[in-house]
Amino acid sequence: MDSDKTLKISVVMCTYNGARYLREQLDTILAQTYPIHEIIIQDDDSQDETFAILRDYARQYPVIKIFHNESGLHGINGNFFSAMMRSDGDFIAISDQDDIWDKDKLKIQAEAIGGHMLCSAFSVPFSTTGYPVKYDSRIPNTHLIRNNYICELPGHSMLFRRELLEYIKGGEGRPLYYDCQLLNVAAAAESVVFLPRQLVHFRRHADAATAALPINNHLLSKGAWDYIRISLFYHHALQRQVKRRFEVMLPFMESLPFDTQSRKDAIYMGRLQLGHGPVVFWKKVVFFLQHSRQLFHAEVPNPVTRILRAAFFVFSCGYYYRGQIKIK
Repeated sequence: MDSDKTLKISVVMCTYNGARYLREQLDTILAQTYPIHEIIIQDDDSQDETFAILRDYARQYPVIKIFHNESGLHGINGNFFSAMMRSDGDFIAISDQDDIWDKDKLKIQAEAIGGHMLCSAFSVPFSTTGYPVKYDSRIPNTHLIRNNYICELPGHSMLFRRELLEYIKGGEGRPLYYDCQLLNVAAAAESVVFLPRQLVHFRRHADAATAALPINNHLLSKGAWDYIRISLFYHHALQRQVKRRFEVMLPFMESLPFDTQSRKDAIYMGRLQLGHGPVVFWKKVVFFLQHSRQLFHAEVPNPVTRILRAAFFVFSCGYYYRGQIKIK
């Protein structure tokens, strides 16, 4: 790539008690084959050796700029939004403190993003501590309808235009993770590129902020039957969680300026989710049937299976929020 076409990329990392794995990730960022404009690292008042490690690296590598939150009360959203606003690159690449990047990660994404808002790729989970991992090699669904329910692309896989932040006013105050907000803006603009390449090795361990055990959703597995049981028997409690999500998501979608079909459909769906009564129930069923290809994590090739799952989605759409209710 010619130097005059080189993207001005800021790498943004947030840290908290990450001393155990931090050096390894910093080394993979510094070893990137694509030039990095700056590396912004903001620590949320770690109580281990994290900030000492950051100071040592910052002394050795001027490209690294470190910041420290005194209170430690920012949390994931506050820390990341604050750190991203410190950057001055035209593009931002998010990094976790404990992953490992492929040496060509930024180069591949910089060449692929083109005029789009956001580019992502596969991150492959791994563990060195025996923590269970599961890798899904299916191409994830980046459509706005799907991502209004659950974020399909993790922040640590993203390269995006900094201007995307302009659409997320007050994002640190929303009960939606920062990467969900970033993806939903780009998806509302129908401006997402996904690369079927393994560019990040995503470390899984019990101390990670997003630690969660993998679930087996095969049709005959216990996980699949729990999915059906919980969706049906806890439907009313789960639907309250769906409404709480869309009380946040709907005004967020309405605030975006993009005149796309994806955004129009997401707004209509959000209004249905906030409605009630038998008429609304059947309107939701019809909507899910009409948008069956846009509801699930990956393409469901069998049309009969896809239609049955879409019809059941009026119950199962709340399953993503099962952790917020008591289940026996």
